Amino acid sequence: MNLARLCTTRCAPFSGARFLTTTSAYKVKGTEEFFAKQKVLARPMSPHLTIYKPQLTSVLSISHRASGVGWGVVIYGATVLTVLPGGFSHYVHLLEQYAPGAGVMVPLKALLLLPLMYHSVNGFRHLAWDLGKGFGIAEVYKSGWSMVAISVVLSLVLAVIL
Repeated sequence: MNLARLCTTRCAPFSGARFLTTTSAYKVKGTEEFFAKQKVLARPMSPHLTIYKPQLTSVLSISHRASGVGWGVVIYGATVLTVLPGGFSHYVHLLEQYAPGAGVMVPLKALLLLPLMYHSVNGFRHLAWDLGKGFGIAEVYKSGWSMVAISVVLSLVLAVIL
């Protein structure tokens, strides 16, 4: 049996010609045309993120990205301080003059360190995933909660030490 005959006999019901003619009838130029095309084709619109219940996996993923961006901004800001008049140590000295007592400073330092610890510990979790370990849903949740706990403990310990 030759290839052309095989395709016409076996692929005809699945050729998609109906969809090609329907979709090519609309040229998507703007939002109104897009929605009109979707309505004619009876395609459902994807639901918005607000209808989904937040899950640990999605919250941790978004937090990992946000903490990475946040620390990138902090590092960039610290780098900018090195080229300003007086240098980085001048601004650290200014902050030390206005520093309140340890009862306020330890929680503030812990709050500042938490995104760094979270991003670092979660990075090790991602390295484990790169090795193919911990992909089961129970393992993902266990490692997620463990990673959050370790991040909080590390940030508190470093805030006391520093």
